Amino acid sequence: GPGQTLENIGDVPWESLTAGDVVHIHWRDTPYKEKWVIGVQGSEQQPIVISGVPGNGGELPVIDGRDATTRSQLNFWSEVRGVVKFGGSNTPPDVSPTWIVLENLDIRSGRSPYQFTGRDGLTDYSDNAASIFIEKGEHITIRNCILRDSGNGLFASHTARDVTVEGCWIYDNGIEGSIYMHNNYTEAFGITFQYNYFGPLRDGCDGNNLKDRSAGTVVRYNWIEGGNRQLDLVDSDYPEFYDDPLYEETFVYGNVLIEPEGAGNSQ
Repeated sequence: GPGQTLENIGDVPWESLTAGDVVHIHWRDTPYKEKWVIGVQGSEQQPIVISGVPGNGGELPVIDGRDATTRSQLNFWSEVRGVVKFGGSNTPPDVSPTWIVLENLDIRSGRSPYQFTGRDGLTDYSDNAASIFIEKGEHITIRNCILRDSGNGLFASHTARDVTVEGCWIYDNGIEGSIYMHNNYTEAFGITFQYNYFGPLRDGCDGNNLKDRSAGTVVRYNWIEGGNRQLDLVDSDYPEFYDDPLYEETFVYGNVLIEPEGAGNSQ
């Protein structure tokens, strides 16, 4: 950030972070138009922490996927799917990221018709791009982040395990006229949502608010307002999930659910 040894996010050696490393991203009055992959491993005793440093008024550093660039030393697939991506890379070598904390960042604008510059030059985001895309990873905590103006706010695939989403603001996502993109769309083996604000989707977007297909889901103490459904807890597509005892219980408690007039859910 401003006045720091490393001025830009692309100056950080993301490909060589090791257990115990901490990356501080300092607030500045212009967004960081940068995107990257997290493909490294911490440990339970020494997690890798990526932490925004707020401005004097508490403003979170903004990571803006629109017209973003990527550090040239990074090489990863599915660039079109997210602004910040966990797992799935050639450089760093492909591993399942473990024990990662991502906190205090405002991550936005990963969706069509926005574009970015990646390994194939100027590229369009897909409709189902996300502010954060967890392709794979274990023991991942997303804390006190704002996820907005993307196809999906948070997307996690079935190769994610033990994910915690806490204290976040997730709203203003979706694609106009589509029922397939949501504020949250996850299918992890073990996931907890706690103390979050889930607000309405973008105008004209018909997706759900918190959609989840996970095993071992816990949804507690959240404010969930708007969406075709506030909660859409649907079947997993994977036998290794629905054949596991963890899949047999889902806990939802202590939440506030608000269905606005005309939100679209006829069921």
